[in-house]
Amino acid sequence: MDVLSDVLSALRLQGTLYFSTEFGRPWGLRVPSYRKVARFHLVVRGSCWVRVLPDHTAEYLETGDLVLVPHGAEHVLADTPDTPCRTVDEVVAAAGFTGKGALVFGGEDKGGPTRLICGHFEFDDSFDHVLLSQLPPALVVRWEESVRGSPLEDLFRFIAREVHEGQPGHEAVTRRMSEVLFVQAVRFWAGSVDQPRGFLGALADPGLGEALSAIHTDPAASWTLDSLARKAAMSRTSFAERFRDGVGETPHQYLTTLRIQIARRLLAESRVSLDKIAVRVGYDSAASLSRAFKRIVGSPPGAYRRAARTQRSS
Repeated sequence: MDVLSDVLSALRLQGTLYFSTEFGRPWGLRVPSYRKVARFHLVVRGSCWVRVLPDHTAEYLETGDLVLVPHGAEHVLADTPDTPCRTVDEVVAAAGFTGKGALVFGGEDKGGPTRLICGHFEFDDSFDHVLLSQLPPALVVRWEESVRGSPLEDLFRFIAREVHEGQPGHEAVTRRMSEVLFVQAVRFWAGSVDQPRGFLGALADPGLGEALSAIHTDPAASWTLDSLARKAAMSRTSFAERFRDGVGETPHQYLTTLRIQIARRLLAESRVSLDKIAVRVGYDSAASLSRAFKRIVGSPPGAYRRAARTQRSS
């Protein structure tokens, strides 16, 4: 089981392209916070500074660099760290942007405008995983030797070309490619960290990685601390401590969260009975699933299913 792929697939990403820009110096843009999204900005030409508010250190971006803001936090983009910033709505209104072509804003820059491709990825509202909470406030992928010749370079060039040429269907293409971009960027970042910590560090640990693979391969199995410790080839005590320190949750908490996440999806997207869902996710009865579901989600499974159907039909 490729655990990271399983986790990233469960995100159910939906990419949205906001706009490409033509920003002349001086310029500054303030992007508001939004839950369950990851913002992205790809520098196609020129350079800029990005800072996640309130107190993240500003990062300098050059042509070919990509920044992800995984937690949808408020952040600013500008030509210098000190340039005053206007909100996205103010910039769009001032530019008279209609949604077609580039968003043109700022001063007369003799060196040429800064061109960005900006958008966001929306996550499945039922997705809840420690990986997201452990990603940095700003995940920067720089245009370096390690990117050249990699799938990321192909994606960068492909998206930039699609946006620039504006052929029929380019919006659908760039949305799909931007979703792949998120996965590739997280994979690239994970591979670039010398000693990954948290969930990614646990995946890199042979023993913990084996246990996580077992959980994701068969989340309905009757896993216990003892059986998972045997999978990891560790003592019960050592496994419990290393799992909690690495993943950030106990094995039981991690397994329960995964099971409830699967149950939420089945409730929202299928007509499978609660009894069958309970068996499918590892509970011996609908009642035991209901108790765990209400404790974690905050509402009973029946109410959750009705709300999901109402939302889908509206």
